[in-house]
Amino acid sequence: HFTGRAVIRRALRHALTEPSTPGPAVAVVSGMAGIGKSALALYVAHELRERFVDGQLYVNLHGATPGMSPLGPAQALAALLRDLGVEPRNVPEHPDAAAALLRSLLAPSRVLLVLDDAANAAQVRPLLPAGPGCAVIVTSRSPLATLDGARRFPLTPLTGEDSAALLRAVSGRADLEAGHALVALTGGLPLALRVVAARLAARRALTPEVLARQLTASGGRLRHLEYDDLSVRRSLAVALDALAAAEREADRDAALVLRGIGALDLPTYGALLVARLTGIDERRAEAALDRLVDVALLEETAYGRYTPHDLVREFARELAERPGEVRT
Repeated sequence: HFTGRAVIRRALRHALTEPSTPGPAVAVVSGMAGIGKSALALYVAHELRERFVDGQLYVNLHGATPGMSPLGPAQALAALLRDLGVEPRNVPEHPDAAAALLRSLLAPSRVLLVLDDAANAAQVRPLLPAGPGCAVIVTSRSPLATLDGARRFPLTPLTGEDSAALLRAVSGRADLEAGHALVALTGGLPLALRVVAARLAARRALTPEVLARQLTASGGRLRHLEYDDLSVRRSLAVALDALAAAEREADRDAALVLRGIGALDLPTYGALLVARLTGIDERRAEAALDRLVDVALLEETAYGRYTPHDLVREFARELAERPGEVRT
């Protein structure tokens, strides 16, 4: 059930089929965990299936998949080459040679590549084709600002109307409108909306009103935003865990800052306040906040002012209440 995003769908289709520069069109769809990046990419790819007559290739790069490490260049190239019919024994071992073979095979083709869940630009570059008839959709929590020549499509939460439409489509409850409390409590986040809708679909006796009361009860919303393999908390925790385990100081500081802001009940934050809260200097605080923006855990609403999505704020509160623990 794909709902909404009509304007960005049109813009994405245009970017992929009418590139402004020579060479393959590359579009990066970015946004926070659960915002619907993969769903949009796959929906647009389906809409363009007749435009790319030689087919479509899909690879999940696992840049932010719970319990999995990001796919390395050699693994991703091997998967794409196998999909193109290359025998496993003929796939070059060295990534540079494999990338050259991929470019050679795709050069005369009209193929659309979907590179889903990229961790960073370096993971994507070896996979890009050279032929002008090809196009690429990349999804990532980061806008991949260092990926040259790419058009960027950052996703924001769904509108109230689109949120309600998604709830109705998945849950089968026809009376859910934009003003219902469940729309506000899920913050327009498609993953949260799908969890809520799945719970309503699975238990016909559970009314939207009762579920809304559960979400507003003490104990936090996130424990109710889990169903089967869907979990808002787990999706957010993947980004935090990656930051905390990284070698770069800015990444580790970003994990520290996310834990710290959970103790604040303020609409926006600045670097000076965050520095005082976490015990790092202002320069490091600025770099940490920028990293949280880059992985879509914060939004910079004005220069130097940062705010989280409501459900990220809820996640940060959980972290603040459980020092040293990340609940997944």
